[in-house]
Amino acid sequence: MPLLLIAAAASFACRNPSHHDGDAIRCAGEGKAMRLYGIDAPEMPGACRPGRACTPGDPYAARDQLQSLTRGRTVQCEQMDTDHYGRRIVRCAANGEDLGCAMVGSGQAVERYGNLNCGASRRRRAGPGTASAEYAASPEYAASPEYAATDAPRPGRVDRPRRSTQVLAEPGTKLPYAPPEIPRLPIIPWRLVGLWLLVINIATYWLFALDKRRAIASLHGRTRRIPESTLLLLALLGGSPAGIAAQQHLRHKTRKQPFASRLLAIIGLQIGLILGALVLL
Repeated sequence: MPLLLIAAAASFACRNPSHHDGDAIRCAGEGKAMRLYGIDAPEMPGACRPGRACTPGDPYAARDQLQSLTRGRTVQCEQMDTDHYGRRIVRCAANGEDLGCAMVGSGQAVERYGNLNCGASRRRRAGPGTASAEYAASPEYAASPEYAATDAPRPGRVDRPRRSTQVLAEPGTKLPYAPPEIPRLPIIPWRLVGLWLLVINIATYWLFALDKRRAIASLHGRTRRIPESTLLLLALLGGSPAGIAAQQHLRHKTRKQPFASRLLAIIGLQIGLILGALVLL
């Protein structure tokens, strides 16, 4: 009779369960999140401590799977132990289904730190990309007693070599799933850009000098001048350094308005665009 009372006291109903990862559960009214007994799910990004062999897999898929197992169901938990962080280690069931066994069976967690005794009938083959599949291909599993008991070479059997899978991982975390791709900037042909700038600046300076000569010649007769719109267009297309150099060196159109103001505005716009591109890169 006392043993029954102790067991009843250790068991409690978990109201409004919530989860921040695939092996933790928080109940309404409880101060801290509790860890599910006997399983280990992928850690959220940044939560894997350096040097620890964390379970690979998609942490968000594991959390969502655990949420689907408890959503709208009656969850009953029993405290099994307390870890060195002071968290309660509990074994929980939702409508009679053991959460640890269900997580391992779905492939979103692996069995660790305890013996669940789920039974062979409760286990399902993990699909590719799940925590169980990734763990089965990891060096930790190859060195575990589970591998020695099931996959160790036997006389007369030829084992095929395991196909290794290279997985992207963020330093200090375990992210075996592909992170969202960052859009890459188009490759810029810098040689062509440099050639273009050289040609456009030579052409700009030459046209400024030609217009200067024609301006002097126009004092003695009518001469066709270079349109200001053409000079400004060349400056806008990359010839502004040669344009400002010719303007100052040849003393041409230094006071002519609105040409001088428009040339300075083009140079200011180009400097702003260059600074903005450097910040984005």
